[in-house]
Amino acid sequence: MQTHLDRKDTINLGSFYTPKFCVEIAYQILEKATDLNNFLLLDNSCGYGDFFIKELKYLGADIDSRALEKVNKNIQTICTNSLFEVSRKKYNISDNEKLIIIGNPPYNDKTSIIRNDIKQDLFQIDENLKHRDLGISFLRSYNILQPEFICILHPLSYLIKKTNFNALKEFNKNYRLIDGVIVSSEIFTPNSSTFFPIIIALYQKNKQGMDYEFIKNYSFKIYPNNKILRLNNFDFINNYVQKYPNHKDTRQEVAYFYTLRDINALKRSKTFLDKPQANAIKVFADNLKYYYYIHHFKQFAHQLPFYFGNLDIFINNEEFLSIADDFSQLKPNNKVQMYFERLFKEYV
Repeated sequence: MQTHLDRKDTINLGSFYTPKFCVEIAYQILEKATDLNNFLLLDNSCGYGDFFIKELKYLGADIDSRALEKVNKNIQTICTNSLFEVSRKKYNISDNEKLIIIGNPPYNDKTSIIRNDIKQDLFQIDENLKHRDLGISFLRSYNILQPEFICILHPLSYLIKKTNFNALKEFNKNYRLIDGVIVSSEIFTPNSSTFFPIIIALYQKNKQGMDYEFIKNYSFKIYPNNKILRLNNFDFINNYVQKYPNHKDTRQEVAYFYTLRDINALKRSKTFLDKPQANAIKVFADNLKYYYYIHHFKQFAHQLPFYFGNLDIFINNEEFLSIADDFSQLKPNNKVQMYFERLFKEYV
């Protein structure tokens, strides 16, 4: 674990160091895919060098010079901003060198309301790499370096949230997810009120790339029980309601509801609002029943495991419609409770 950074710098740099079991999982899935002895392994956000555990050819880089002092002295390191002037030349890597990128790059969403009071821009980023989340910037940068494989930790939301997935841009056109294991963010922030899924992901260079349909049909494995998460198994609430403010809709609203992002955001947020505000969704008579549904979902969402955290609210629409009148009060009755028991049992 890093010890030389204070809380502010830890958050701004996204510097949460990697537990040994995650490093071991990364090597397990890498070694199934290829012979590592044939490659240079680059970790360009290496911190203390947690991934440098084998007798292989390594190169480490980090913006934090004090962290690099902790890296094994036998490993070549470079102190540099890995998101600025990105190229193989920057690392003295020839164009024909067979390269693998490994590691746990920062994933600091600078627009998140969580701890936003101490987040700030710390360094320059190439224009084509800029994004509100440093982790997406790092994935974009890997496409420029053109490794054969990429094995890194990052939030599962980069893949399963369509807006994030599209933000990866050229990365998705040139790389394809071939293996991965989902772990909980609890390993980094055990005192958090909510946890989200992190994937230890293995990508391979592939001209086919991957589109969002590929992701929706992908079977994500959950650590440690190997349960499967697959988006196309779910019917999501955004098939029936607006998730974000709809101020331009001129119909007469009957209520106001807080913006919906995902299940973890719902746990932290309000549901129905007393009056309109910037983050308010207008609710209309024809879809009011679904916002009652979301209000009740919040009451039971704490029962869901961490790997549901970044999913949209899901629903069994046919069963819901058969008892929708029972959802029309703010306090759940027995039928509502039994509905969620059946729903969660089906998916968990």
